[in-house]
Amino acid sequence: MKRLAALAGSIFLALTLSSCGSATGPVGTWGQGYNTDKEPYFELSLGADSDSEGNFDQAGFVSGSDGCNRLSGQWFLVGDELSFQQLSGTMMACDGVDTWLSKAAGADIDGDVMTVTDGAGQTLGKLDRRN
Repeated sequence: MKRLAALAGSIFLALTLSSCGSATGPVGTWGQGYNTDKEPYFELSLGADSDSEGNFDQAGFVSGSDGCNRLSGQWFLVGDELSFQQLSGTMMACDGVDTWLSKAAGADIDGDVMTVTDGAGQTLGKLDRRN
């Protein structure tokens, strides 16, 4: 009986500790601009876990800002390749703001850092995962 209680306690502790680790995958808020003007950020929400044909592993919706314009669209994860599709935004002019995030076509995630790339695979910039 004591072994069963110890096993149950160990499983509970393991599950509790595993939920405290850093988030994985693309879902979440990236960048510090969420509550700050003139700073870029993306917010990725989950829409689906894989499709019936196996075209993607996860997919969802992206919203955010390039520091000036509101952005929205869709994201797809196939293996470890993250792509942004149908990304659109407002067309305001803001002096002194680099709107690099509006050119995003894909990204790589390494831990809590998202490296955003353009359609040619060139690095545009990096966003840190917001906790």
